[in-house]
Amino acid sequence: MAYFDYEVRGTRLDLAHLEPRTLTLFVRTIARELTIDVRFSNHCFTVAFDDNSHDRADLIWDYRRPRAYDTERHVFSRHLPTMVEALPSASVHLTPSDWNYVYLAHVTLPDGRAYPMYFGLRRAPTDHRQQPLMVMESAYPVADRKRVLAGTTKISFPVLYAKIYRGQTVRPRARR
Repeated sequence: MAYFDYEVRGTRLDLAHLEPRTLTLFVRTIARELTIDVRFSNHCFTVAFDDNSHDRADLIWDYRRPRAYDTERHVFSRHLPTMVEALPSASVHLTPSDWNYVYLAHVTLPDGRAYPMYFGLRRAPTDHRQQPLMVMESAYPVADRKRVLAGTTKISFPVLYAKIYRGQTVRPRARR
């Protein structure tokens, strides 16, 4: 059975590119190869549901919250597997919320907009053999790259992962 199994307007959505996967990377600071379980949320292909602008035929539930299927997000979500694979050599940004990160890859859409990917990364419980988990919380086109990165702190993804793996707190740099 597929991880995502949704039908919209009588058509089963092709979401095979958003199936769970693993990402393996060598983390130099701890001299180990580590693996992360990667999952995608349905926010990568849906938007918040609004009764005034969405048809009930496009309704997809995210636990208790209604979401609406979004063709544009679905089409662009095909970039996500490649973006995930690029993370071992990338820098990401800690968002001002302090609980998630944004990766703004060099993906420019045909109309010039950028395509940032927002994700959470958490350590596996010490009493479990489970891999650490990364959840792609959302991804959507934005017109202003600078606005996406405003107030964020840049960090190398392998350094970030090493800190989370060790259970260290990741905090934004002090502003001067």
